[in-house]
Amino acid sequence: MTLTCRPTLPATLHKIFFHIYEAKMQETLTNKPPLILTIDDEKVIRNSFKDILEDNGYEVIQAENGHIGLKKIREHKPDLILCDLQMPEMNGLEVVRAVKEEFGKIPVLIVSGAGVLNDAIEAVRAGAWDYLVKPLFNMDILLQAVEKALDRAKLIAENEAYQKNLEKQTVKLQQEIEERKRTEKQLVQAEKMAALGDLVAGVAHEINTPLGIGVTGISYLNDATRAFKKRFTAGEATKTDLIKFMEDCEEACQITLSNLKRAAQLVAGFKQIAVDQSSDEKRIFNIKQYIDEILFSLYPRIKKTRHTVHVDGPEDLEMNSYPGAFSQVLTNLIMNSLLHGFEDIEAGQITITVKKENHSIILRYEDNGKGMTEAQQKKIFDPFFTTKRGCGGTGLGMHLVFNLVSKKLNGEISCTSTVDKGTFFTITVPMGDV
Repeated sequence: MTLTCRPTLPATLHKIFFHIYEAKMQETLTNKPPLILTIDDEKVIRNSFKDILEDNGYEVIQAENGHIGLKKIREHKPDLILCDLQMPEMNGLEVVRAVKEEFGKIPVLIVSGAGVLNDAIEAVRAGAWDYLVKPLFNMDILLQAVEKALDRAKLIAENEAYQKNLEKQTVKLQQEIEERKRTEKQLVQAEKMAALGDLVAGVAHEINTPLGIGVTGISYLNDATRAFKKRFTAGEATKTDLIKFMEDCEEACQITLSNLKRAAQLVAGFKQIAVDQSSDEKRIFNIKQYIDEILFSLYPRIKKTRHTVHVDGPEDLEMNSYPGAFSQVLTNLIMNSLLHGFEDIEAGQITITVKKENHSIILRYEDNGKGMTEAQQKKIFDPFFTTKRGCGGTGLGMHLVFNLVSKKLNGEISCTSTVDKGTFFTITVPMGDV
């Protein structure tokens, strides 16, 4: 006996057919016809409604009075209810009120006799969507009323879903905005602390030199004093020794004093810049002098290179603004030139020009570095954009500059750049009440 076996489908095809079947079932469930409940104590009317509605693609269930109707509403959640008014045990008006209180959104159409038209109007006021007068000689009126009510119910449901989704998206957007603000604030604070840390490190290194020279001068003076005292006590000091001792004292004092003044200048400049960056307070300050203080604080970085910085502007020009933000902007621009603009350039030049125009301060910053491409120029103020990815660049410096100028200083900043010719920034900020 020979057995003939039907070929089996591979497991992959089984899965494909299963997903197709599942999709078809879902489509069938989604396209399920509207369910209509007819509540009427007259069986003939219920059946006539049932026949005409089913012939037009609706699914119909029936109830002979209000109590049974409410029970079926709770069980089946119909899409629409056709309800008579004059029924035993529980009339249509009571059904309308119960449906509105318990379900609210299910459309109820009243089908009443001509003699109870006032009751039908009362039912509409109680929550019914429409009313039809029996007997219905033209069933198209019934179909039109049903279709109109279902369309209206669908529109209401879609509108509510849209409103809920809109509210949800609005809340989500607000949360994202708040999160972005918090993140931006943290990043700005981190940049500020990093800049302050660099300033502290640079000044600490720079201040060691004058302090070291001062210590050396005082140590030399101390040794010279002991030597002269010893010769003087022994009665061996001569006029020549006295003159030599006095000359040594004068030289040591001059060296010590000049270097202690240099250290005091470093500390004063550092203190003012550090206080401004940390306190973030508004005050009146001389722009030219303050730029010199910023450059003085950056001197440890600049002196390691052959690059030069030239500042041009009125000596008496003042503004009432936020010096801390001003310092951060200029510091970031200079560091950007040192790190990016002057890469592979031995002796670059930075030019800073300040002038007053109407009631605004216009600061022009220019370097003759390697410049940027058009694509880089478009992204210069974007967060996390850097050409030093993987080399310590965070891409936040120029984004911080843009935010400080536009938000903190309430001004505007623009950038133009040409490859191999340098980069040019124009910053316009209000000078405030001076």
